[in-house]
Formats: sequence, structure tokens, C-alpha cells
Amino acid sequence: MVNGETMNNMSGVETARDEARNALHIYQSRTGLSLREVADRAGYAPQSIKQFSSGGRYGDSDGSLTAKALMDFFAANPPPGPELPGKLYETECSGKIDQMLSYVGRGRWGTLYGPAGAQKSFVLEYRAAQAAQEAEPSIVYVECSPRLTPTALLRRIAAGLGAPYAQSREDILQSVLFTLRRRRAPVALVIDEAQHLYRGIDTLETVRDVGDKSHGKAGILICGNERVLEIFAPRGGMYFEQWRSRIEQKSLRLLGLSRAEAREIVRAELGQLKPETVEVLVGAPVRDPETKREYFSARRLFNAIRDFREKRGVS
Repeated sequence: MVNGETMNNMSGVETARDEARNALHIYQSRTGLSLREVADRAGYAPQSIKQFSSGGRYGDSDGSLTAKALMDFFAANPPPGPELPGKLYETECSGKIDQMLSYVGRGRWGTLYGPAGAQKSFVLEYRAAQAAQEAEPSIVYVECSPRLTPTALLRRIAAGLGAPYAQSREDILQSVLFTLRRRRAPVALVIDEAQHLYRGIDTLETVRDVGDKSHGKAGILICGNERVLEIFAPRGGMYFEQWRSRIEQKSLRLLGLSRAEAREIVRAELGQLKPETVEVLVGAPVRDPETKREYFSARRLFNAIRDFREKRGVS
């Protein structure tokens, strides 16, 4: 006969196994390691870890030793989080990006675009790296490439969310949706360089699938250069009404730095310089053909600062 104390012990072992198994799947998702690679690094036989992962038999053991060994390994070898991409200067553009992220972080959809030099990607990566330190990351950043497949996209989303590891496209999607629906608050899912998805219709539709099926737990921010809007233009019998009805909720076009912001960055990076030297580094403004406003490219500015340092031998 099994008494109450034995039942409690069995329940505790099962709980520890479940927690370790879930931690194993999340660790795989965040690191991209296979079960064999985890086993090698943890000092376990691959077959033992495979059986533990699937909930199979544990030989003469109840699996508690494997569970403890894995949890100790995860504690000693945490998955590396994204590093901050550099120093962030708070500007009018960064403030607008933060407002958009806050909007999308409430489960809404929007579009962020503009010419190169506004530091869109830099600020988005920076905020996502900060959010990665949270217990429940509020921002997940995915950078697109011309040949990004739906499966690769889902893997990147799963890694950012810390969703349990899965292999097939459908299983990864279900793992992502399961993780999203369990969240306390929505996540801002940032799809950057989205203009690369012009021909990747399946990948683009996978993004919408995640957003639609998350039941409000994933806001979608489509980002890129000024060509990003072209991917939603009617073409070849495709009209993207579902997409446009969502991303047109809020659209933001960014330009770049003001002259005052550019000057302030030069002084912060290089110290006090002659006013004429500052103006040379700031350079000539760019005139936006749409609004006729003038702005300064952050990319060009930081290249000028780098070149100045190298010329003067300043580290």
C-alpha cells in the first residue's frame, strides 16, 4: 500500500522532472544546441538525455538525479543573452521608437520605416537586448534576410521568447503560441529589415499567423527602409488586405538627427572641439524629398567620428 508520504515524494519527483524537462527544452531553444550537444556539455550519455527529454524510462532511477544534474548545469552555464550593440544616445527618433514599442507592446500592430541613418535598427536591437534581461522579455527582435524561411523565423521567435524546443515547423509554431498565451503581458514582436520578405510570402504570412493566433499576446512591428511598404502593395493576385488592416493602425516614418543632436553627440564622443571642427564632423544635412525637412544621418556622423579618432590617434 502506498502511504501519503510516499505519494508526496513521488509527486515531488515528478514536479522536479517536469521542471527540468521544460528547462531543457527552453535551453535548447535559446542556445540552438541539440540533445547530444547538451549531453556532451553536461557530461551525460546522449541516450540518457534523450530518454529524459521524451519522458521515457530512466533505467533503475526515477530520473531525479538527471533532473538535478541538468538544473545544476543550466545554472552554471546560462544561455548567453544578446549584448548591447553600443552606446545609445537618446534623441527625438529614439523617443518616437520607444513610443511605438510601447504601443505594440499592448498587443497592437504597426509599421516603422524610413531612410538609412535614423538608427532604427540600432535602437530596436538595444531595447531588445535590455528586454532580454527581464524574466519575461517585453521585446523580441528578429532581423530578416532575403532567404529567411518560415521555420528559421519561428526558431528566432522561439529563442527570443524562451519557448520550449521543437523541431518541425508546426511544432515550433505551437511551442511559440503556447508560450505567448501563457504570458502575463503581450510581447512586442519586432520584424526588422522586413523589406527582404517581399518575395518570402510564406514567411510573411507566418508572422501574421503568430500575431493572429496569439490572442492579443503578440503585437507586431514591421520595420525597414522606405521599400517596406511595397511588400503590402497589391501584386500578382495578392492584395494583403489582412495585413494592411492591421499595420495601418499606426505608422511611423523616421528621418534622422537634428543639427543640435548631431552636435551634442560629437561633443559627447570627442570632448570640446572648436566650433568649426564640430560643424565639419556634423557635415551637410540631407533633405527629405517627401517632407522637405532636413536631417542628419547618424550612420554618416558616427563614421566621421571614427575617422576623426583614427586620424588623431584617439582611442
